[in-house]
Amino acid sequence: MKKAERNKMLQRYTDLLNRVDSLRLIIDEVKPTIHMSFGQSHLNDLEDIIKETEEELLHLKDLKDNRREYLFNFKGGGWNSEWAFYEEEAIKQAEKKYGAPTKSGTICNVDTTTFRVSTPADYRNLMSNFY
Repeated sequence: MKKAERNKMLQRYTDLLNRVDSLRLIIDEVKPTIHMSFGQSHLNDLEDIIKETEEELLHLKDLKDNRREYLFNFKGGGWNSEWAFYEEEAIKQAEKKYGAPTKSGTICNVDTTTFRVSTPADYRNLMSNFY
């Protein structure tokens, strides 16, 4: 995830929280006046929307609150990882630890084009180099 994508996700998270609050307010105001099955079905529709929105909020909360492991390669060979919220943060951390890429090509020359979110298969594949 890039920083701009994370910012959009955070805005979406806030918008969904506001949606749930607004829908709950509507339900609380309308519920006492509902006596017909027609009105009750609309109320049920609103509650379904809230349920679906809350499911999406759980997923976004996980993205918002948890860092991801970003794997990357060195130009001279080898790989490592950084934990970050978004790719640019991972690159910045790696460059701070190992140095920014240079034309001299030192051993720990971070290849900024290889950053990717770690998957179990990718991680196992990289770890197999040590066996």
